[in-house]
Amino acid sequence: MAYKRLNDFIQQLEEAGELIRIKTPVSPDLEITEIVDRFSKMPPAQNKALLFEQVEGSRFPLVVNLYGNERRMAWAMGVNDLDELTGRLAKLIDLKLPKGLGPMMERGMGVFDALRRIGLGPSKVKTAPVQEVVITENPDVNIMPILKCWPHDGGKYITLTSVITRDPNTGGRNVGMYRVQVYDGQTLGLHWQRHKGAKEHQEAAKERKQNRQPVAIVLGGDPAAMWCGSAPLPPGIDEFLLANWLRGKPTQFVKCVTQELEVPANAEFVIEGWFDPNEHRIEGPFGDHTGFYTPEDLFPVMHVTAITHRRDAIYPTTLVGKPPVEDVWLGKATERLFLPLMKLFMGEIVDYAMPPEGVFHNLVIVSIKKRFPGHAQKIMYGLWGLGLMMLTKAFIIVDADVDVHDMAAVAREVVTNVDWRRDVTVVDGPVDQLDHSAIQDSYGGKIGVDATRSTEPQFMKPYPPPAPVAAEKLTALVGNKWCETHQTLVIALDKAQIKPKDAMKKIWEICPDYNLVILDHFVDVHNLSDVAWRALGNTDWQRDMLISRGAIDHYAERNDEARAHIGLDATSKDASDGHPRGWPEEIWMSPEMVERVNRRWTEYGFAPGS
Repeated sequence: MAYKRLNDFIQQLEEAGELIRIKTPVSPDLEITEIVDRFSKMPPAQNKALLFEQVEGSRFPLVVNLYGNERRMAWAMGVNDLDELTGRLAKLIDLKLPKGLGPMMERGMGVFDALRRIGLGPSKVKTAPVQEVVITENPDVNIMPILKCWPHDGGKYITLTSVITRDPNTGGRNVGMYRVQVYDGQTLGLHWQRHKGAKEHQEAAKERKQNRQPVAIVLGGDPAAMWCGSAPLPPGIDEFLLANWLRGKPTQFVKCVTQELEVPANAEFVIEGWFDPNEHRIEGPFGDHTGFYTPEDLFPVMHVTAITHRRDAIYPTTLVGKPPVEDVWLGKATERLFLPLMKLFMGEIVDYAMPPEGVFHNLVIVSIKKRFPGHAQKIMYGLWGLGLMMLTKAFIIVDADVDVHDMAAVAREVVTNVDWRRDVTVVDGPVDQLDHSAIQDSYGGKIGVDATRSTEPQFMKPYPPPAPVAAEKLTALVGNKWCETHQTLVIALDKAQIKPKDAMKKIWEICPDYNLVILDHFVDVHNLSDVAWRALGNTDWQRDMLISRGAIDHYAERNDEARAHIGLDATSKDASDGHPRGWPEEIWMSPEMVERVNRRWTEYGFAPGS
C-alpha cells in the first residue's frame, strides 16, 4: 500500500504491535541513542519502532527505528516480503519477448502500469500539508528534537534525510540521504561524499561560478519515498521516479517558499536554504555506520532561509553505529530490489548478499552458475565496474546452490574450496570514503575470492582435514585469548609483545593447517559477528594480508598438493603498521549514559530485563 504521510505508516506499525510509545520525558543528548541501540540489537520480534512523545527541548515527538526489522522494512516498501521487490522489478525489466498474444498483452499492461505509476512528470500542488506552518523570519532548526547520537560527535545531527539539489547544467534533481550537522539554528554542514550526486552538482556549480545553489532537506513523508534517497541509482535518474513506482502513484510536489526547488507536499518538515560551492567548514566527528567516528573534514555549508512543517509534525530520525542497526534493513531493501538489474548485466548471477558485518561496502557475497575456469573473476571485475559496486572491498563468489544469506554455509565453501595462493584476486581501486583502513583516502586494496568448486581435475581432490590445534604451544605463544572456528584461528593479540605478521609466521610453524585472524587484545574472540565486522573493516587487502606460503604469486607452480592459508592483520593501525592516515576512534556509549538508561528502563515503560 502507499502511505500518504508518515503517520499512516506509524499507525499501521502500532496496530501490528511493531511500535512502542514512550511517554516519559527523555533527552535528545545520547539518551535516545542508548535506548534505540539496545532495541536495534534485539531479536526481530522484540526489535520495535520507538515513538518518543516528550523529547526535552522540543514540542515535536520523535520516531526512530521505523525500518529496523525485515517486516517493517517490507511494509515501508509496499510489500509483505522484501523478495517481492525482486520479483516485481524482474518482471518489469524482462527483455525476452513473450510468445503468444495473451502473454504479450500481459507484459504490455505491466509496463504500461509501471509507466502510469511513475507518471510523465511530477504532480504539483499549490498548497501542501508540509507548508501549514511557514517560518521565514529567523528560522531555527532547533525547534526539532535533533539528536546528538554518540559522546564524541561534533554536535547534533539530522540523519533520516532526503537532501534535494539540482544539477546547474541540466536542472536534473538528485535526492540523497546525507547526514547534516547542526552548527547553529541557521547554519548546517552538508556531508556528501565525493562519489555522490550532490557532490557532482557542487562541482558543476563551481565550474559555472554560481555561488548560491538551492538545497532542501526533507524529513518524513511516504516511507518508500524516504528510503529512495539511499538507493544507489545511476546518475541522472530522479530518485522520486523510483518512489512513484514503489508506491503506485506519482509523488505530489509543492514549490519551496524561498528556493527554486520542489519538495514532497506530504512531508513532515522541510528545511530550505542555499550553499556556496566554494564555502566549506569543518564537519564531524560523527559516529558512523562503520562503527567508528568519521574524522573531521571540510564539507559545504547550508544557510537556512525557511523551515516549513505540518502543525502536528513528527520528527523522523535514524541511528547509525556498530551493526546491526536500522540501516541494515535499508541496505537489505536495496539488495533485493537491485538484484534483477545485476542479473540483467550478468545473467549468470543467481543471488547476492551484503551481510551486516560488512557495513554495505566491505563484503558482497555472490552466487553464480559457473561455466568455465575464471568465471568467478569475470564476475568480480564486472561488478567492480558496475555503479557504486566499484566501492566493494571484498567479493566472495560461490556456486549457484549455496545460500548466500547463510554465513555458515558460505564459510564452509571458503574453507573447503579456497587455496589462498591460487583462488584470490587482489587489486587496488576506489573504496568508500569512510573506509578508515585504506592506505589512501578513498583508495586501497581490494580482494575477490573464488570459493566455487573447481572443475579442473588437478584441483578437485578434497583437501585433507586439518591437524588438531597445538593448543598448549599456541597459548604459550599468544596467550589464552583465542578460539578456533571454520578451520580459522581467531586471536586477540598483545601487539606490544609481538607484531601480527611475525605472530602469523610463528603460529603457522605449530598450526600449519589454519587460516588466521589477528585482532586487538581487547576483542572478544568468541563474538563471531564482532570478529567478522572488525576483520572486514580493519583490513586493507594489499597491506594486511599474508599468505602462509609467501606473497601471492599468480605465476607460481600450482600443481603441488600443499595448500596455502591466509592470515589477516585486523588490528588497529598507526604509522608503525604502514598506515599514515591515522586511525579513527571506535564508537562506545559513555558509562554514565549506560547507567542512566539502566536505571530508568522501567520508567520508559519497558519490561525489566527486556
